[in-house]
Amino acid sequence: MDADHPFNETTRDQERRGFVNANLFTAKLYLQIPRTNPFGFFIGFGSQVLRKTLESAPWEKFHHPRIEAYLEDVEEDSLYNQLRDEELEEIDIRTLNGFVPAAAVWIEYCGKEKYDKAGSLGREIPAWDKWTGPEGWSKDRWAFWKKRFEWISTVRALDRTTRKIATNLVEQMTRIVRGEDGII
Repeated sequence: MDADHPFNETTRDQERRGFVNANLFTAKLYLQIPRTNPFGFFIGFGSQVLRKTLESAPWEKFHHPRIEAYLEDVEEDSLYNQLRDEELEEIDIRTLNGFVPAAAVWIEYCGKEKYDKAGSLGREIPAWDKWTGPEGWSKDRWAFWKKRFEWISTVRALDRTTRKIATNLVEQMTRIVRGEDGII
């Protein structure tokens, strides 16, 4: 999902379901492949979904140079407003209503493996600036993700379902840390 458009109800829910289903398929496929295989990038895909969901918070910024540069040559006010609104939709906090369920798939199906993993995450995108620790998989990053899910569970601008998913993930992540839970 390149962008989740929370205001475009016509396609939003269908796109969100598709994104969750693509993640679910990939996570389940990954679990079926014997370990030490050339398909480790599948779990890397999951890490990118988790990172986009938990390590990016563009709604916390009020000055967006990329959007301003995109709009600087637009002269007509109504077109400017339309294009600005379309761009701002992509960074609205409610995009988490689409990303959290997809990220949940990776904790639900591969959480224990992600928790136990060490080393490179693959390509880390520096634009996602919430995580300030070292690159790669780590217990500290896991704890950070858990705190972000805790925060998401309290954001009233998000759907109740999203907040409940986040609450359940915090509980599952806690069980994984205690060694009480793994794969569904």
